[in-house]
Amino acid sequence: MSKSKIQPSGCTVFIQIWVDVNMLATNNPEKGCYVIDNRNKYSEFEGSCQLQTNVISGSKVCWSILPVDPQYRGMLTINSINVEFAYNDPPLPYNDSLDIWTGVVAISTSLYGIIKNLTFSYHNGSMSRSVTLPIAVNPVVRA
Repeated sequence: MSKSKIQPSGCTVFIQIWVDVNMLATNNPEKGCYVIDNRNKYSEFEGSCQLQTNVISGSKVCWSILPVDPQYRGMLTINSINVEFAYNDPPLPYNDSLDIWTGVVAISTSLYGIIKNLTFSYHNGSMSRSVTLPIAVNPVVRA
């Protein structure tokens, strides 16, 4: 898999997915996912699994995934960020553990929402599961 050349330290938008790994074994694993960002007054549904955030076109974005339980020793990895046409530099993994991805939002005057969906996997012993979250990052001219 290709790697992103955008360093997380160069990003201005940070989106974190906090995962309650105990909920991943249930039939509704997304209920244990809490997505937050550093765009508080430009976000909706922060703290849910359906974050919608507005970012300035051309922004560098960093996604990361973390377990709520710091004692969790399994793996959480981002598998994909479904973005289609919406990035100048598409989101790609920054590191080998696939828990940090970076990308650059397209510079555009159109106000199309970036196609949602971030898919991640967790692996803990013999249990493995993929979860898709309806997250949207919307490029705007000014935010």
